[in-house]
Amino acid sequence: MSTPRILLPFNFTDACVTALRYAYQFAAHLNADITLLHCTGDLQLTPTFESRLLLRLRSFSQRHASAFSKGLGTEPFIDCVIKSGHLREQLAQAVEEFQIDMLVSPAGYLLAGLAQEEVVALPDLVARPILLIPPKAQFTPLREIVFTLDVTDTDPLVLERVQKLSRTFNAHLTLLHLHSQLDGVSFCQVQKAATALQSQLEYSNKAIICQEEDDLVEGLNSLAGSMTPDLFVLATQDTHLLQEYFSGEFKKTNPCHLHTPLLNLYQARRTACSASCRHCNQTVSNAEATEQNAVIS
Repeated sequence: MSTPRILLPFNFTDACVTALRYAYQFAAHLNADITLLHCTGDLQLTPTFESRLLLRLRSFSQRHASAFSKGLGTEPFIDCVIKSGHLREQLAQAVEEFQIDMLVSPAGYLLAGLAQEEVVALPDLVARPILLIPPKAQFTPLREIVFTLDVTDTDPLVLERVQKLSRTFNAHLTLLHLHSQLDGVSFCQVQKAATALQSQLEYSNKAIICQEEDDLVEGLNSLAGSMTPDLFVLATQDTHLLQEYFSGEFKKTNPCHLHTPLLNLYQARRTACSASCRHCNQTVSNAEATEQNAVIS
């Protein structure tokens, strides 16, 4: 079985250093290796320039990773790669070229490549799980994982991936279903789906919480006030909720987006991830129209 590989975009900022420190320790627990990717943007990549950048990238990685190597057991191998052009246009090719299993990135660096209010389908950005690291994140072995989901719209592959991650760290898994105000019948349907999901999942160290809350980020912040999540997990088909989480528009004084990493897994949703997500709503509308046409024909 091949060693899992993590891709970490790196542009020498403090946010990237924070992400490197987190990724190095995270990778050690997954027995994974790391590929650091630096994109030169509009600068011309000559052989001399590339050689200097590689030396600098290796120096950065060794200096900041070595501080966390004690007690890790098998240390992750770090490979360094330089590419011309901008990050967004290089991601898909780099993922395939280096056989990447997961992308770990500073939130601001990855999302900065998106235009204002632009929502992108995840496969068009990068067809791998995306772990975004906030500016104040510090790695600790995961003890509490919160997976926010729609209990009426789940994907077995996503559920298995979340359970596998929980097993790796022996973490408690909280499945959080947020919903708007529901009538009695709709609420009973949600409760029934939650009960079925509880029995379906093999991982035993878990709990399911159904909570009335229209706003995902407010719901996560509210939950973070009663427990200490080490990781939030989403399963979406586009970048809308990632952008919502890291937008900075919060009512709380100590919002979780500043310190709690967010793992986004891809799931083709039957329901919109959010009422305000244009991409999801359009996808759902197209699916409904296809079904109606199939019935008519």
